[in-house]
Amino acid sequence: MNPYRLQERLDSVPDSLDAGQRARLAAHRSAVEECRERISELRGELRRALSGIDGPRHTLEIMTELDSLERVQQRLDSRLSDLCDELTGQAPAVRYGDDAPLT
Repeated sequence: MNPYRLQERLDSVPDSLDAGQRARLAAHRSAVEECRERISELRGELRRALSGIDGPRHTLEIMTELDSLERVQQRLDSRLSDLCDELTGQAPAVRYGDDAPLT
């Protein structure tokens, strides 16, 4: 989920959440952002490795971790979206590959 869409989903959640709900939402958001940041770091590391600049790890290791995190990111985004639906009381929207609602 792109950062704009993430913020849009978070903004849809009411301010009247109890402490437990806020904690769940914060944990989900933190996981999504942490994963996105790590993916960004790995993409930079991969660019450096493929350009011939010596890096701390082998290219294959970087690619393996990057591939894994990109799949995890999709799952985290989906979980956050589902939580936002749950907290707003909305029925989940039908989604396809890029996490945009089907209209």
